[in-house]
Parts: sequence; structure tokens; C-alpha cells
Amino acid sequence: MTVVQALVTLAVFLLTCARATAFAQTAKPVAGSTAVEMRGLVTDRPDFTESSEVVGHRTVQIETGFTLESDRAGGMRVRSITTPAVLARIGVGSRFELRLGGDGFLHAWTPSDGKGGASGHSDIELGAKLKVLGLEAFDLAVIPIVSIPTHDDDYSSGTVDPTVKLTWATTLPRDFGLSGNINVARPSDPQGRFTQQAISVSLAHDLLGGWGGYWEAYTFTPMERGLGSGWTLNTGVTRSLGADMQLDVEVGRGVTSEAPDWFVGFGFVVRTRPRPMP
Repeated sequence: MTVVQALVTLAVFLLTCARATAFAQTAKPVAGSTAVEMRGLVTDRPDFTESSEVVGHRTVQIETGFTLESDRAGGMRVRSITTPAVLARIGVGSRFELRLGGDGFLHAWTPSDGKGGASGHSDIELGAKLKVLGLEAFDLAVIPIVSIPTHDDDYSSGTVDPTVKLTWATTLPRDFGLSGNINVARPSDPQGRFTQQAISVSLAHDLLGGWGGYWEAYTFTPMERGLGSGWTLNTGVTRSLGADMQLDVEVGRGVTSEAPDWFVGFGFVVRTRPRPMP
């Protein structure tokens, strides 16, 4: 069974469980069409998993953050900073949004060599999100993306690279929310283009006092051309600041040698919504 087949099987199983749960109890929806109304701000960060929600008609949502990463490659410790990673989401109708993003400025260095390291800017990503299914207990959306090269020698692929993400989300008992992604990308390297798959599963729950938490696992297969799968475990918390702002903190640990050893990130989200008609 391939990675994609395994996750599709899991999604079908979760949908069956969600329907059974809907008959067994009345759960507070996390993933359905009322998610924004009942849960407030729904974001695509800090976890790797993209949500199945769109921001809403004429709503603009800006999600930004900073990440510090450490990895051992070729016997040397390499550290990198990404800032500011930005995703702008613009609502066009109730089921569609436009997306513009990128990792921003990147800097990588090896602490032991005493040199300045490499710096540059990431490619820019243009995309959209279409919500194709919005049930009370199950959501499904698709996100097509193309990266536009910046022609940065250190951090650009130098060509247009496509990605398609399938996102799903369901409710579980006791107000837990379960979501995941199935991603297929065609990135480029000096040898040409290759296929890369990514899958993720994220479990979330509201905490006290406006806090929320999540626990996540995700993998890239292959991590890079010629390498194996890079598996990462990730967890974090979010803090609402009113109805339209959020702070977040995340920390992750690679569990295979191909994934980064660890990372920590901090982020901020703000949205502007249209005023109601008088």
C-alpha cells in the first residue's frame, strides 16, 4: 500500500467514525461549516497541516511567523532562520479564497566554522483554496499552488514548481478535532523535476482561557531526491487576542535522520472582516 492509499483509507475510516459519533452524541463542531462562528479565528498555522476552512467573503487574513531550525548534515550542525514567513488569504465567496505566501528571508550557518553562512529569499507561492465539502462533522478542501522563482542562487529552484494539497477535517468525541493533508508536489533540483508526497495528521483541542493546543505528525517522501522519508512530530499552542488576532508557538522534533533535528517557531495572525451592512 502506498502512502497516499494508506491516508485515503484512514480518511474514509475517520468519516465513518464521525458519522457514527454524530448519531451517538451532540458534539461541538470543529470542522464543519460553522467553525468560524463557533470557534472564532481559524488559521493555517502554526501546524504543518492546512485547515479545510476558507476565510470568508471579502475577508483578508494575514498569517506570519518566525522559525529557528537546527539539523546535523554531513557531521556538521547547521542552523537556519526563516522570517517572516507570510501567508495572505483573501476570501472570494463562501467557499473560495486566493492565497499569496512565501518563507521570506532565510539565513543558514554552521556555528563551528565561524563563517557568515548563506542568506537569501524564498520563492513566492501563488495558490487558492476551494472548499468542496462542508458537512457538520466532516470538511474537505483542495489547495492548488505554484511557486514562482525569485532567482535567488541559494534558496530558489529557478523554475515554477506545482503542488496540490487535499485537506480534510473531522470532529471527534469530547470536542477534539482531527485533520490532515495529502500533498503531491513536483519540486525541482539541479537534476530536474521529481515527485514528492507529504502526509500529515493533526489532533487539536481548545484549552482554557482562550488557549488552544495541537499534536501533529507529518512526513515528506522523499525528503529530497535520493533520500528516504523525513518524519517529524510537532506540537504547539495558540492564544486568541480578541476575535481577529492570534499568537502561536510551536516546537518540532525530527524522528528520522532525513528530517530536521528540531525547530521552534513563533507566529501572529490578524484578519479584517467586512462590516455588516446598515
